[in-house]
Amino acid sequence: MDFETIIIQFGLGVLLFFIINWIGKHSYSIGYMSISVFAKVEEAPAFNFLIRVLTPVVYLFISASILYSLKLDKYVNQFYLVSVYYIVFRLIFNLLTGRGLLLNWYSQLFYWISIILVSYFAYKKLIIHRENLLPDFTTVANELWIVILIFLFHITNNVQISSKGTIRRKEKYLTTMVISFKRKYANLIDEKVSNEQIKGLIYSILVVENFNRPKVARWVEYLRFFITKRPHTLGVMQFYSSTYINDFESINLGIDKINLAYRKINLELNNGQKGKYYSDWNFRDELAGTYNSGAMYSEEIQEMWREIMDLFYPNTEDVLIKK
Repeated sequence: MDFETIIIQFGLGVLLFFIINWIGKHSYSIGYMSISVFAKVEEAPAFNFLIRVLTPVVYLFISASILYSLKLDKYVNQFYLVSVYYIVFRLIFNLLTGRGLLLNWYSQLFYWISIILVSYFAYKKLIIHRENLLPDFTTVANELWIVILIFLFHITNNVQISSKGTIRRKEKYLTTMVISFKRKYANLIDEKVSNEQIKGLIYSILVVENFNRPKVARWVEYLRFFITKRPHTLGVMQFYSSTYINDFESINLGIDKINLAYRKINLELNNGQKGKYYSDWNFRDELAGTYNSGAMYSEEIQEMWREIMDLFYPNTEDVLIKK
């Protein structure tokens, strides 16, 4: 196989990676499980298996058909390798973005082997012959098997898989990240923040922002910043700035922003501006929203905040609302 074919097929594998991510992002309501820093129960194992294993095969059928129609048959040679390149790119991406600790390596290996085997079988039996790409439903047996497979899919999809392993991986990831941040930035955080509740908030923002914008993504942001000369969210704490700031400076500025909001909210509470039903939950929600707007962001921060307080500050006597 020539180098040009390898490049084309590798590019198709990378495109498949982004397509599957897009499909997953828009499939949460029907049970798709993506990598997350939060522990979730896998409620649709059959659907997740199908979307991960069969989507690459469907992609092979469609892309091979397009190449055949464009008279680019040579690029279909050993076309199952597109799925292999997709797996390699996904693995590299997850490792570079620090998601390795969140992966269930046994299930990932199962998915990868399944994708490669199904892709290879599809290539050998169908894709390699351009006339075989269209399915043949002329026999009753084929239709019967389709009904059986749909039935089995719905039965399997109602099975709930235990979340113990997922929770264990999330806690390990969270513990690893917070310890890493403490080792690097505890002196700064401890110097500027005395309230352990606020420290928990700082670390929760660091974990969430670092997960959403890992180091590789931040390098891209810095590149865009230097090219466009426009304000960007920069550094590990993703502080919005019109000037260059590093990770340390982003945390320093982020803490200042949170401390200012914390004092402002308490002042408004003492002046009776918040109403008598203003609760600790309202305080947390407003404080998280002050740093970055959006209901989903506030929900993620609060969930992470609770987990960090339980793991690292279980016996704290500090409170948010000062009376």
